[in-house]
Formats: sequence, structure tokens, C-alpha cells
Amino acid sequence: MILSTILIVDDDENLRKMITKGLLRMGYQTLEAENGVRALSIIEENTVSVIIMDLIMPEKGGVETLMEVHDKYPGIKLIAISGKVETNSDPVHRIADQFGVDAVFAKPFEIFDLLKMIQELAPLQKKV
Repeated sequence: MILSTILIVDDDENLRKMITKGLLRMGYQTLEAENGVRALSIIEENTVSVIIMDLIMPEKGGVETLMEVHDKYPGIKLIAISGKVETNSDPVHRIADQFGVDAVFAKPFEIFDLLKMIQELAPLQKKV
């Protein structure tokens, strides 16, 4: 199988580990970052297919990081996660639309739903 690499960016280490565990079981490679500064450093050094990004983090938050990723790496698929999402007209959805975010998940979310979305955005491919 050709492995896709998924970057999980969240200041909640337990959530990062839970998502990582599910992705590894599915056959994905994973990388983790606790903030936007670390995420951008990882993206510069690795080929990443999908980024799962918390929008509210210390140091460099998700919104600012999404802006940078959207401008510099337009081919990367983006999933935003936030505990502050309330409705489809919420500012989080407007930000997501503005920066090409492919999906938005409100915390707490079902890990199965997130993993299903990742499969849609970065399907695992068999070697030919």
C-alpha cells in the first residue's frame, strides 16, 4: 500500500494520541504537533496529505496556521476541529470556507466520523 501521511495538530495530547491510534490501525502514517509553529516546521520537512487542525491553540493558533498552509501548500487537504463550533453560520465555518478547509468537526466528535472523512480525502492506494 502507498501510505498517506496525516498531521494531527492539537494542544490536547490525549486527543492527538486517540486520533493517531485510529489512523495507524487503518494503515496511515501519522505526525503530531502541539501548535501551529511545530506544525509548519513538520510540513516543511515532510510530505503531508491531510492536516487535522485544532483552531484554538496556544503559541500559534489554528486559524493563523491554516492561512499559511492554504497559501504555501494548496494541495494539502484540511480538516478543522474546534470546541467552539455551534452552527453552520458560525464564524468557524466562515473561516473554514475562506481558507479551503475540507471539513469541520465540533469537539467532542465521533472518532469514526473523522476517520471516515480522512478515508475520503486521502484514500489508501494499493501498489501497482
